[in-house]
Amino acid sequence: MKTIFIGLFYGCSLSYFAQTVTPSVIHISGGGGTVGATGVEVYYNIGEPIISTVNNTNYAITQGFLQPEIVGEFDLSVTPLFQNESCLNKKDGLISMALNSAPSSALQILYIWSPAFVCPSQNCAGVNNLSPGTYSVTIRAMNSANVAIDSVLYNYTIAASTEPCQITVYNGFTPDGDGLNDHWIIENIENFPINTVTIFNRWGNIIWSTKNYDNSSNVWNGQNQNGMILPSGTYFYIIEIDNGSAVKKGWVELTGK
Repeated sequence: MKTIFIGLFYGCSLSYFAQTVTPSVIHISGGGGTVGATGVEVYYNIGEPIISTVNNTNYAITQGFLQPEIVGEFDLSVTPLFQNESCLNKKDGLISMALNSAPSSALQILYIWSPAFVCPSQNCAGVNNLSPGTYSVTIRAMNSANVAIDSVLYNYTIAASTEPCQITVYNGFTPDGDGLNDHWIIENIENFPINTVTIFNRWGNIIWSTKNYDNSSNVWNGQNQNGMILPSGTYFYIIEIDNGSAVKKGWVELTGK
């Protein structure tokens, strides 16, 4: 409750009266955007009822009545949910169609995707692991005679991400030949096969560089470009992803024999 003081002037006297005002909603607003780290976009309106639309063992997505629906002529209704690529070259786009209602005479719902290879069986309400690009799905309600009695069409373009997926750089390794931690690990670099890794000494000179670093056959083992063992110390790196579309810089401590 909020108390408002109202002052009234009578000649030279001043009187105060206390009035209690009950707070009330005078305007509603909404918004939308990505849900947590899922990349799924939903839209909402403050103050409206919420209903569940999609859920699995990991999370549930809810929506308000402002979530757009695609409605056919005879009670076929679906709500699209989508997820753009979460990080560079991850290819984890998602499109899912939540069925809200269908004609009473419908015995089967078909999902005809284009390109067809994402679901050739035509029974996928959702598809995932999508590369950036444009996709469409025609949802058909089929009767007992296998005739479409209602249909809707949805198109969506999975947007490509320019953000690199999480790359973890370990700031130390011990190339001493004991078989443990003998080369430098860049976690998740395998997700970015087009890469360039360059190592510098403290004076800024390039001592080692390679393309397509992969943590196994193509790694830095504490030697310079000529194969000579480097002294223990602090070195600096630049990791370039996809010809410089993303760059990561830092330092690494080399501890030899």
